[in-house]
Amino acid sequence: MEAEERVSILLGNPRKAIITMAIPIIISLLVSQVNVLADRAWCSGLGDDAMSAIAVAMPVYMTLVGLGSGFGVGASAVISRMIGAADKDRASLSAVQAVIFSLIFGLVMTPIMVFGQDGLLSILGRDNILELTCTYMLPYSFCTILIIFNGTVGGILNGQGATQYSMLLMAVQAIVNIALDPIFIYVLDMGLQGAAIATVIATVASVIIGTLLIISKKTYLPIRRKNIVYDRGCMRMLLAAGIPQMLEYTVMYFMDAILNYIVLMAEAGSHALTVYSVPDNLMNLIVIPAIAIGSALIPVASSALGQKDAERMRASFKYAFSRGILIVIALAIIVELLPDQFLFIFSYSGEMLDNRPEMAEMLKVMCLYIGFFAFTPICSGYMQAMGHPNRSLIVALWRNFVLICFFWIAMQQPELTSFGWALVFGHMVGAATIFLVTMYTDRQVSKRIRAPNTV
Repeated sequence: MEAEERVSILLGNPRKAIITMAIPIIISLLVSQVNVLADRAWCSGLGDDAMSAIAVAMPVYMTLVGLGSGFGVGASAVISRMIGAADKDRASLSAVQAVIFSLIFGLVMTPIMVFGQDGLLSILGRDNILELTCTYMLPYSFCTILIIFNGTVGGILNGQGATQYSMLLMAVQAIVNIALDPIFIYVLDMGLQGAAIATVIATVASVIIGTLLIISKKTYLPIRRKNIVYDRGCMRMLLAAGIPQMLEYTVMYFMDAILNYIVLMAEAGSHALTVYSVPDNLMNLIVIPAIAIGSALIPVASSALGQKDAERMRASFKYAFSRGILIVIALAIIVELLPDQFLFIFSYSGEMLDNRPEMAEMLKVMCLYIGFFAFTPICSGYMQAMGHPNRSLIVALWRNFVLICFFWIAMQQPELTSFGWALVFGHMVGAATIFLVTMYTDRQVSKRIRAPNTV
């Protein structure tokens, strides 16, 4: 598909645009989650402590991913809004500013992570797994600039409707990582650190291909060296859209670290975290359609805003919301009925096999929360598209405060499934809140678009 054709789809029928863009994103996220699950499957043979170390470090790693992806989401919204307004020059300038900011930000964050990770992980984990956790996290810390830049490149491609290229980046990263995992973990006997090194090498491959794509003529807004200049106006728009999204992703992923810490502080310790974290990772797989549809919604609704077409903007949200929620609920029902089958790959031997009955009970409870959680990526994406990422950030802070309260109560209970129920009640509150705020924002923005002499 040519670049011009991708943009015409982006600016056309919202249903067709969302479907066309969401399918590659679903595939890329599915591949990415399979990649994460493959890491856990390979490392499950290393025992409870190894799985707990991954559970402690993973939210920190995902926070770094979220910083890049969050800024990429903001860049996608701004770029597609400019394309919708038929301002290709400013769209190109916005893409350039996104590259400049992500590289500078990544350069600043890398030494902070390298020298600060031990202190951070000592707060989030227990002493008995601290050394293992720090060893696992170190390669990611050295790779911080590449992790952040990789997410931003994906956002630049999505903003142009080139979601198949962002899918390619995810696929390359996953395939390389899955191929290298057993070699580094077992053949070279590097254990957990081998898994992290495999991921770093895979990220490098993805960054190289992504960089070649955004400077090639295959994209609608190719970045040329002569065009790499600072533009204050475009940078201001990007920061206004990207920073709140970065903060929201940081809150979302780092909150996982806090929730994991509360679980780790329970009487069962590392065992409790293993029983909780493995089913929760499967939930990340189930919610992929909602995340993908929410990601596709951002450029589609943003371009409608650029066109000052309130009906097209609203129609895109209604379609994305109904399809995304229904698909996630259908997948949750399937997992609810077959929990042992979905847990088999993570519990095929030793300690993990003994953990399977408890993990199955936890998984069945968690299936009840994922439909409520699916509200978040779709409503958050729509508020980003409408130019109100700050509201989404505020709702995220509220939702996670509620979750912490429920988890604190759950920690006092003897049953491990109480943490699953904490997720259910917390996300029920979060879903109701973000939906009401989204509807209020939609009415405000639609009214402004329809009013004369407004942008």
